[in-house]
Amino acid sequence: MRSTRKNTRRRFLCWSVLVAFTLSAKLSFALGDLTVTPTRAIFEGRERSQTITLVNRGNKTATYRISFTEMAMDDFGGMAEIETPEPGQHFASDMIRYAPRQAVIEPGGSQTIRLMIRKPKDLPAGEYRSHLLMYAVPDTSDSGTTLESIAGKKPEEIGIKLNTIFRIAIPVIVREGQSDTGFNFSELNIKENTEKNTRALELTLERKGSQSVYGDLDVVFTPTGENTEYVVGKIKDFVVYVPNQKRSTAVDLNFPEGLSTSKGQLSVNFSSVKARKSNILATSVLEI
Repeated sequence: MRSTRKNTRRRFLCWSVLVAFTLSAKLSFALGDLTVTPTRAIFEGRERSQTITLVNRGNKTATYRISFTEMAMDDFGGMAEIETPEPGQHFASDMIRYAPRQAVIEPGGSQTIRLMIRKPKDLPAGEYRSHLLMYAVPDTSDSGTTLESIAGKKPEEIGIKLNTIFRIAIPVIVREGQSDTGFNFSELNIKENTEKNTRALELTLERKGSQSVYGDLDVVFTPTGENTEYVVGKIKDFVVYVPNQKRSTAVDLNFPEGLSTSKGQLSVNFSSVKARKSNILATSVLEI
């Protein structure tokens, strides 16, 4: 009896995974075989050009395509591609030129993408945002499969090979005019999971003004009657995009073992980090 495996024809499918960065403060990020540095580009003042570097960390030569896409964030940080801007949202792609739009990179090699801005005259004050999308073109050269080649085949004679395409999108932002952005916390609440014996601090960061905000969330616990502070929760690179006015999240709380947490104070801080210096933008306190 002949094995059906010898007669199998492979049909290649592509599964697309999009990772869209918020205004990440990270210097670089790797996903799949692709590393992108930096993970955001912000044009302010007289700045007219920036560069993005792609690095192929894989063991095969890869072709990467670069294009713009438009994205929106929901109130919980989820990102989705859109075709038309939401009320109060403005795209930046029309004023950004970039090159190249496709790059062939050898293993361990890199390619610099140059971004150049051309602001129209009398550009209204505000923030403009689009996302630069980068992904590897799937290699199907060894598939040997066409619609004709599988026509008439029995289901057991057709195999499937899944190629995952990792797509990375980083924000490109143009800011015009002065910022009048403000912040504050609301809806602080401790959520307990009795089954897993864990706790999390639920909160909402509210944004006011004309610019997106980004920074780190830190939760500090101070036991009643003590001066010692314990950092019990953290989220790095937390962002609220224009036009969103708020974003809600939950910060997992990890208390030191043996520490009494029956009474005390939880302080949550939203801070920006520049030149290794932290600047607290908003803070709130919850008594427990």
